[in-house]
Amino acid sequence: RISSEALSCAAPLVWLARLVMGPPAHLKPKHKGKAVLAGGLSGAIEICITYPIEYTKTFQQLSTQKISVGGVIQDTWQSKGIFGFYRGLSSMLWFATPKAAIRFGAFEWFSGLLVDENGGDRFGLGKAQGFVAGLGAGAMEGIFVTTPQETIKVKLIHDQFLTKNPKYNGFFHGVYTIAKNEGLAQLYRGVLPTILKVSTAQATRFGVFNAIPKEWRATPMGAAGCGALAGGVSVLAFQGIDVIKSRMQGLEAHKYSGAMDCMYQILRDEGISGLYRGVTPRLTRVCCEVAITMSMYGEVVKLLNRVWHTD
Repeated sequence: RISSEALSCAAPLVWLARLVMGPPAHLKPKHKGKAVLAGGLSGAIEICITYPIEYTKTFQQLSTQKISVGGVIQDTWQSKGIFGFYRGLSSMLWFATPKAAIRFGAFEWFSGLLVDENGGDRFGLGKAQGFVAGLGAGAMEGIFVTTPQETIKVKLIHDQFLTKNPKYNGFFHGVYTIAKNEGLAQLYRGVLPTILKVSTAQATRFGVFNAIPKEWRATPMGAAGCGALAGGVSVLAFQGIDVIKSRMQGLEAHKYSGAMDCMYQILRDEGISGLYRGVTPRLTRVCCEVAITMSMYGEVVKLLNRVWHTD
């Protein structure tokens, strides 16, 4: 079984798997359906609040020229107004529920494989159990949900970034147009860096969190702080993978023959700093993401307990 403290750290990675870890033990619902619903609602609230930071990060990563956070904000505000910062948000919201189910189920399944029938450590992994289970769960999420979701999000943002008259009129029109003109296979453009990004981020966050002394994670605020630290480590360690993923899923993806070619072109034309484009807003979003999810999840659970009696 996974401890409630260990589950608290999933917060930085994806809103719905984190949900299992966010609240104090007395607020963690025993009913998995309620856990998924609570995570979905708190995750939706979180992404609506923090999405402008995600937009800014992706905008910077797609730009082959240096552009500051202030430059992104000014350009978007002048050309699209406040709603321009929410371009691509729908792709995050529509995939929330399946992402929650796969992440939550996969982590539990992989965790079960690592223990014996008595709950003991089957392979002697110790604290690395969270890292290994997170690696597997992240890979499953990347394959089945995150790759098409990220492709749609990046294309919607890139469409606004490159053109004065965007060709995609929202989420459903974007999916239809991409599938019609480029084929469904294009939704899996950049699948390798996406899997690497999600699996390494999930594994790092679980691993770092579990390595932190338990007494530091004893309170909700402590767990939130430890989760933010774990998320920050994963961002700094694997930011380059996120940049490669964004470039390969953008409207100029045809320039790259694969992930290695994309990395080579970035290093050749932009230097090592090119792999760290958007790192500031991404790091900011991870920290905000954890704090909001940790605080919102417990409140959503309490609200659900009033109207949905399962225990």
